[in-house]
Amino acid sequence: MKKIYYATIVAAGLLLGASFANAALVFVETDTAKRTEAFDVPGFATLPVGSMVSLGHLDFTGFGSQTVTYTYLGQESTFKDEFHDLLSGHQLLESNPVGTSVSSVVSVTGPLSFEFEGTVGKFAINGGDWDKNTSIGLIGTNMLVGSVVYDYVLGYNDSAGSKKLGDWDDFVIGVSAVPEPETYAMLIIGVGLIGFSLRKQPVR
Repeated sequence: MKKIYYATIVAAGLLLGASFANAALVFVETDTAKRTEAFDVPGFATLPVGSMVSLGHLDFTGFGSQTVTYTYLGQESTFKDEFHDLLSGHQLLESNPVGTSVSSVVSVTGPLSFEFEGTVGKFAINGGDWDKNTSIGLIGTNMLVGSVVYDYVLGYNDSAGSKKLGDWDDFVIGVSAVPEPETYAMLIIGVGLIGFSLRKQPVR
């Protein structure tokens, strides 16, 4: 009986941990658009003209602290676009090798603090203003790129005449979140307290 009890607690903890990690980020759709050009960044399946893309922002919804990592996955652009992690002050450039990452520790719920910038000085701020003709699109969720699965893959549209025109492959990043050790500790303590309270209950 005790073995079953402890196995149940461990399974519940693992399930809670996995759910907690997966629920840390959520993409909030504010608009939709159709691609007017094919998304054709090397390493990705081509997404054709006419395919739909969700536009919006990526939010942190977890509790505790998590390390959010942004990874440069490629681009197909005539401009020299950039990605800025506003929390850490780090940036990703088109001159970086594909796979280059920057990270920051996030503990406040709401839109993640990052922005894309085009050579012409046009910005698309996550959860904030987008300069005319720029936008942030969702390319995929839990997406395998190369040998890595990213929670979210986002693409930047730098300037195609309208925020709804383009292919969203001008600068592509993968985003993932991992709980900080102290957050895992909080989760383990919580599961332990649940187990303790269940143990105190009379067996029927």
